[in-house]
Amino acid sequence: MSKTIFLLLLIGLFQCTTKTDSESRSGETWVRIQEDDLPEEELLTGTPFGIRKFYKVRKPFLVDGYLIVSDKAMDPPLHVIDVKEKKWLYGLGVEGYGPGEISYIWTMDYSTSPGRFWAYNFDKVFSEFTLEDSTAKLAQKQLRQRNPEFIMATDIVWLTDSTLMTLRVSGENKFVEYSDTGEVLVGYGSWKGMLPGDPPFNVAKAAFAMHFASNQSKTKFGFFSMDRDHFEILDYPSKEILVVEGPYFEVPSYEVAYRSADDPYYYMNDPEAVRTYQDFFMGEEHIYMLYNGERKSKIRSTGLSDSQIVFQFDYQGNLLRNFELDTPVRFITVDEEKQVIYALSSGEEEDIVEFKF
Repeated sequence: MSKTIFLLLLIGLFQCTTKTDSESRSGETWVRIQEDDLPEEELLTGTPFGIRKFYKVRKPFLVDGYLIVSDKAMDPPLHVIDVKEKKWLYGLGVEGYGPGEISYIWTMDYSTSPGRFWAYNFDKVFSEFTLEDSTAKLAQKQLRQRNPEFIMATDIVWLTDSTLMTLRVSGENKFVEYSDTGEVLVGYGSWKGMLPGDPPFNVAKAAFAMHFASNQSKTKFGFFSMDRDHFEILDYPSKEILVVEGPYFEVPSYEVAYRSADDPYYYMNDPEAVRTYQDFFMGEEHIYMLYNGERKSKIRSTGLSDSQIVFQFDYQGNLLRNFELDTPVRFITVDEEKQVIYALSSGEEEDIVEFKF
């Protein structure tokens, strides 16, 4: 073998190992993004909707041309917004604990029925709403987590009409599939070995899995960390997990604290820690990661979590585009077909802002 060929082989090997972690874990592919991989920034100019009906709202959810936004004031619990006309239409939901009623909504999910969506709250109730009748304020269907095994699921989204994909508060598996009656069917991936010293599984889960979602076709399920630039995507057809780290490789110090002798939890005690990912959206072709980059001490002191960077990845872990938003935002959703990012602005006057890319 000539020296030239040998040198080329070494260069190729180095490039591969800097992109994909050589210490493979069964069923997982690890991709490491370096700062040199960052594409050139593309500045996106936002168009605000001018909505003044929000109090303290969470992540917008796009369904059939409407944005749904939950509001902690519960008056109304859910806002329905027409994205074409850029205007508030009406409120949905009735606060309470009776049939069809809801408490504060934390996340939302797609329905298999057109003009409908599901909303999930911390009281372990999954509620389906319709957009076909603006006078129908109550949920049309509800699924309640009641048996002890089902209550262990902390985040849930539908997989099929009768099965769900979840994260659990504890347990070895990263992704756990349930029946709609609360029976555990199968798990995917393992928290074992994700942190040095192998702390309890719930500690690893808290370090890496802050938020959970799926794409609309229910082929991809994912979560991300807010302490590390790290996210994971389960490809359901193949049951393979994509793990993406970087480009800054934030690794904060933490400790395993205890509420009681048998109740450990993750306590991030690093004063220099950085808020990495703030939110994400999983489309059919791409993943959109909202990156923050501020020190958590600043976020705590100001109460603001301003984010202006959106990374676009494909489902092989390649970083394709790097958007810089001209307006600080907290949460995003994306219309991939129309190439629009809809975001919830940060600050006292919360509003929906549209960014075309």
